[in-house]
Amino acid sequence: MTHATKTVATFVFVLVLMCSPASANAQTSTSTEYPKFEVFGGYSAIGESDSRGIVFGPNAAVGDNYTALAGFQTSLIGNFSKHIGIRGDFSAHFGNVSGRGPITACNPTCITVTQDNQLKTRVYNFLDGPEFKARNSTRFTPFAYALAGGAHTSATFTATGPTVNLLFKNSDNSFAMALGGGLDVRVSKRVSVRSSMDYNPVFVGDSSGGTRNLVRFSLGLLFH
Repeated sequence: MTHATKTVATFVFVLVLMCSPASANAQTSTSTEYPKFEVFGGYSAIGESDSRGIVFGPNAAVGDNYTALAGFQTSLIGNFSKHIGIRGDFSAHFGNVSGRGPITACNPTCITVTQDNQLKTRVYNFLDGPEFKARNSTRFTPFAYALAGGAHTSATFTATGPTVNLLFKNSDNSFAMALGGGLDVRVSKRVSVRSSMDYNPVFVGDSSGGTRNLVRFSLGLLFH
């Protein structure tokens, strides 16, 4: 082997040695890479699994509930590892139901009339807790979460007519939770489509007692 050939062989050998750690580091970095922060925003709706009405006082109640198709949800997730993060979550839902139906009023004699009425409900969730992600090499990332915090609920019922005029209001600040999960579908390096569903119990302290068993659905964009 000539001197020139030995020199080339030595250079190639050194180059391989230098590139090997770099290649290993690159592979390690790729395999452990994850966004430190993620932000979600999108449409949200809630439904109530049981309908026990809304109580405004000892002698005032309606048969409707806190179901609301109009709403939004936003979240900020700080990731501590590839699979675990802490999520701060806010959602707002606005229910507006107008109709015409029978109304019974007692003062002190009871009468029942049919006239227009309207019910407005509001549900605001302020929650945080851990979020767990099954990150993998595909575009699909399942996730689950367990959140807890507070909720503010309010309801206003009005009925105006020639016979009966009513106005009832209530509001409550309660302990609330959200237990559920969903799926992130990556559409680009920085954006995924996120859909989720959770059980959202709100422990409203009205005279009907018990828990409002809400179910929350959300669909929107997650920014990495």
